[in-house]
Amino acid sequence: MKDGLKKLEIAGIFFVIILSVFLQNLFRLTDRNLIGVMFGSVNNSIWEFTKTLLLPYFLWSMIELLSVRMPFRKFVVSKTVSLYFLGLSYILITFVTNLLGLCTNALPELVAAVACVAMAQCLSLRLIRSDFSTKNLYLPSILLLLLFVSLFLSFTVFPPEMYIFKDRDTGLYGIIPQYIDRGAIALDTFYGFTD
Repeated sequence: MKDGLKKLEIAGIFFVIILSVFLQNLFRLTDRNLIGVMFGSVNNSIWEFTKTLLLPYFLWSMIELLSVRMPFRKFVVSKTVSLYFLGLSYILITFVTNLLGLCTNALPELVAAVACVAMAQCLSLRLIRSDFSTKNLYLPSILLLLLFVSLFLSFTVFPPEMYIFKDRDTGLYGIIPQYIDRGAIALDTFYGFTD
C-alpha cells in the first residue's frame, strides 16, 4: 500500500499540471460556454490559475481513494489539509512574485505550480503515513471541503474586488466581456496613474 500510494502521489503531480494547463484554455476551447466558465480560467487573475490547480488536485484525490486501500477518515483529513495548503501556497507565491515584478511570462507561474503541487502531495503522503489521530478533525475537514466547493463555484461568477481576483491584463474582475478594447483599458490605467 505504501509504495503504491507513493507512486500515485508522484503520478498525481503530472496529472494535476497537465490537466491544469488544459483547464486554463478550456474557456476559449468551449467558446465561452458554461463548462468553460465553471472549470476553466476566465481571465488572467491569480484566483483563476489557482482554481485550475485545485480542481485536478481534488479529482486526483478521488482517483487515489478508489485505487489504494487506506483509512478513509485519515485520507479525507490529509487531502483536505493538502488541498488548502496547495491553494494558499500558490496564491501567496504568485502574489509575491507579481508584486516584485518577477512574473513577466508563464514560466515562473508554471514553476510555482509544480513546486506547490509537489509540496502538497508530499504533505498529503506524510499526513497519511503519520500516526496522528483524526478523531476530532474529520468533521471540520468535511465542512472545509463543502466550503471549498461553494467558494470554487461562486468566486468565478461573483468575484470579490480583491487583488487575487483582478485580471492582470485589463484590471477587471470576473468574466471579461468578449469584445473589449484592451488598449483603451491600458490607456485609462496609464492616465489613472498620472492623476
